[in-house]
Amino acid sequence: MSWRSPARDAQTVTASMVFGPVIQIRDVAGNVTVVADRPPYQIGDFTPGAVPLPVGTARRQPSRLLLARHQVVPFTGRDAELDALNTWMGGAEPVSVRLVHAAGGQGKTRLARHVAAQAHAAGWLTWRVLHTPEQQSAGSRWEAPGGGGALVVVDYADRWPASDLNRLVTDLHAVSLRTGLVLRVLLLARSAGFWWAALRDRLDSEHAITAEGHLLPPLDEHTDRAMLFDQARERFGTALDVPDTAGITVPDLAGDGFRQILAVHMAALVAVDAHHHGQTPPAQPHALSAYLLNRERAHWHHLHARTEDRRPTSPEVMGRAVYLATLAGPVTRDDATTILTRTRVTEPGVATIIDDHRFCYPPDDPGTVLHGLRPDRLGEDLIALSTPGHPHTGADDWQPDDWAATAAATLLTGEPATWAPGAVTVLVETAHRWPHIADTVLYPLIRQHPELALAAGGATITRLAELPHADITALEAVDALLPAGRHVDLDTAAAAISTALTHHRLGVATDPAEQARLLGNHSARLANAGRSDEALTPAEESADMWRRLAEEKPAAYLSHLALSLSNLGVFLSRVGRRDEAVAVAEEAVGIRRRLVEADPAAYLPGLAASLGNLGIFLSGVGRRDEALLVAEEAAGVYRRLVEADPAAYLPDFAASLDNLGIFLSGVGRRDEALLVAEEAAGVYRRLVEADPAAYLPDFAASLDNLGNLLSGLGRRDQAVAVAEETIGIRRRLVGANPAAYLPELALSLSNFGAFLSRVGRRDEALFAGEEAAGVYRRLVGANPAAHLPDLARALTNLGPLLSGVGRRDEALLVAEEAAGVYRRLVEANPVAYLPGLAGSLINLGASLSGLGRYDEAAAATEEAAGISRRLVQANPVAYLPDLALSLNNLGMLLSGLGRRHEALAAAEEAAGVYRRLAEVNPAAHLPALAKSLRAHSQMCVDVEANLPQALETIAESIEIYRFLAAQLPQLFKIELIRAYRTLADLLEGLGRRDEADSVRRQLNEAVGGTQK
Repeated sequence: MSWRSPARDAQTVTASMVFGPVIQIRDVAGNVTVVADRPPYQIGDFTPGAVPLPVGTARRQPSRLLLARHQVVPFTGRDAELDALNTWMGGAEPVSVRLVHAAGGQGKTRLARHVAAQAHAAGWLTWRVLHTPEQQSAGSRWEAPGGGGALVVVDYADRWPASDLNRLVTDLHAVSLRTGLVLRVLLLARSAGFWWAALRDRLDSEHAITAEGHLLPPLDEHTDRAMLFDQARERFGTALDVPDTAGITVPDLAGDGFRQILAVHMAALVAVDAHHHGQTPPAQPHALSAYLLNRERAHWHHLHARTEDRRPTSPEVMGRAVYLATLAGPVTRDDATTILTRTRVTEPGVATIIDDHRFCYPPDDPGTVLHGLRPDRLGEDLIALSTPGHPHTGADDWQPDDWAATAAATLLTGEPATWAPGAVTVLVETAHRWPHIADTVLYPLIRQHPELALAAGGATITRLAELPHADITALEAVDALLPAGRHVDLDTAAAAISTALTHHRLGVATDPAEQARLLGNHSARLANAGRSDEALTPAEESADMWRRLAEEKPAAYLSHLALSLSNLGVFLSRVGRRDEAVAVAEEAVGIRRRLVEADPAAYLPGLAASLGNLGIFLSGVGRRDEALLVAEEAAGVYRRLVEADPAAYLPDFAASLDNLGIFLSGVGRRDEALLVAEEAAGVYRRLVEADPAAYLPDFAASLDNLGNLLSGLGRRDQAVAVAEETIGIRRRLVGANPAAYLPELALSLSNFGAFLSRVGRRDEALFAGEEAAGVYRRLVGANPAAHLPDLARALTNLGPLLSGVGRRDEALLVAEEAAGVYRRLVEANPVAYLPGLAGSLINLGASLSGLGRYDEAAAATEEAAGISRRLVQANPVAYLPDLALSLNNLGMLLSGLGRRHEALAAAEEAAGVYRRLAEVNPAAHLPALAKSLRAHSQMCVDVEANLPQALETIAESIEIYRFLAAQLPQLFKIELIRAYRTLADLLEGLGRRDEADSVRRQLNEAVGGTQK
């Protein structure tokens, strides 16, 4: 790292990587990467070597010998895990992420240190990253290496917000791109729940970064635990300077309490220390923790009792301070003062207690105090053993403190505090091994203050729901605070809570209507979390129950049946069972129409909702005209409802407008569709300002529709801007819940690629198109029925993007795959998928032509034209553009094959269609008209037909291209040049050389340079 301080206090950074704020950089030289804003993390050296621990310190606090950084016991075993990590480290990817997860005490940190030591020995950088909430980081600066790699270790990854983890890897990815540095990010965590799925899928979709998880298994019955004990006993004997440890008897290590490596090491450490003090070591896991805690207490007593440099804090008070630090720390000194004061730990003075605790347990970050007891397992055992309610209260055990019975509740109630989320997380983790913490501390706290669970976040709520024999009343208290609808950050937690509660609630409920309601609510929770396959079964059960009830008492239960059928249709559609979804939705609409006849005020909203769903499902099976009629009716109903009660019906009204815009566009009424889509996006924007978590997903969908319409109407730059906003929103949504939002992100990316291509940004377009196709491939692997049409559409878009950057062989493979998928889809539902097949065949023909395979290209394009012609007969407004495109391409192909009269006929028809389209929408169709006119003029010459018309046609093409080039020169300047050259060549061929030279001079004036 190179630094100097030039004049005017500017910073000079040479060949460095900078994370964090930089106020000013001058005289930059070398390879410099700058991450400008303050990141939510701090990068530091991860020194792989052992940190020495003096014998005196080890004897006073033997538990420190268990910390991985001291490496007292050499790393052994885990051969399979090491092989996998070594393979990962040596992989070809520039950036890759690996998660190692296991329960506390399983050896994750020791494994990470061993891998870091190997990397360091091989010349790699080794970094450790700490999370710094509320962006308290001061930034990090590192010398940029000339090559090689860096291993980045992130502990407690499951306690990071997913967005912050993604931010870290995104920043590291940027470093790799700019410096060539190979980066391996090793995450350590206790669980691999929803947070990991969200991060993994987001990294893959956004950056194509491979991210894999690995469970570190506990010790099984085949592991020689006695050998591990003996090895640790020898090393601890040396560290404590205790001779003659070879005769220490190996205790019984066969129970489940010794399935963690840390538990075996604790047994060995306690055995050596007890031997040194002439005591009999305990044998049970809890007693091992109690022994080590008592040794900590002895140290506190010594500090308090000694005459020189005496620490005023008594052992009893120090124990409480350590308890609070383990639960809530590390924190700032101000927060520590509040914590101690709130829990009445104040004698002999708060500042004194903080300083004495800091003396005993120096913090890793010098800006914080109240560093918790480590390792985590021992800290959790301190909390558990200090809290009354457990059975382990023998003479040699750690004695409970009645203060601890209420300390957590006292600490966490009252004014909201920054330490509360972390403290709740520690309590939840402790409760997984200590039931009395769950029963006497955690559950009462959550029952009275469920908002604490929400503050701790979705990952902690999920772990709460996964507790063995979870308390129903506590979960219900949290459930009552969860949003009734979708919520970006809490959908997965709501599904976990619902999963834990629904079985119990069904067992308690005796009313069939209540059972049906519970199943319906559970299916909705699962669906919101992206678990549509799981949602389908309870949705079907709910609908069946409502049907039986409605048969007995239609007046009471028909409306419930209609609602359950509407929801069931949504879930059927999501898993690809589209025809069934239509049938179910039609039944729901029929029921609600009858209900509206009896009581319109009560049932109109429900009818509008069912109509909205039915429109979507009808469109999905190709019944577009019917879908439009249904959507117009739904939007009309909602508009009347909004006039009476906007607060209640604005979200539904916006959704109905979205659907209506899509269906209007589908039948070619694009100008009307645009007006509707703009209104929908405007309503959603206002809703998002009030409640982003609830309405961001719908707003993103609305923007997607708007972008498509803008692009279709030729407003390309606006379409790109809208698509960029859409993708930004959907990436955030995927970070919170990939299962629910990955399909939508892929759709936006596919659209974005097409929009970028139309404004000449071909490399960016290809990147977006490839990412979209990659996401859809993974989705198809999990559920082909639901996502094959999406993949086919994405591949159809991707082919031209590949061709546009010269990758023609790949473009052909993609086009062939797209056409193949559409052929299979057409066999099942020709009405729905014939338009897609026509589009894929047009692209296939273009790809074949680009590789010189003209006969095959002409055959594919003729088939596309035939399909488009049939579609135009049913709906000319919607499908005339596709027909014109296929005819234009066909004309050029036939001309190249010598079939000139057929080519001229196709070209004349294409130009005529484009002329009519351009009269209605010039922005969208003028470029295609200009291209077809140029092709038509050339074909007139080829067959020696009406040469004056050929000259008139190419002149018109030039005028159009001049107009277009003035607006988008990067796209149309080259086309203008080609048109001028075509005109000059025509005149030259007719012997009109002076006019040809004049045209070339016009060309030079128009574009600059000399044209020959």
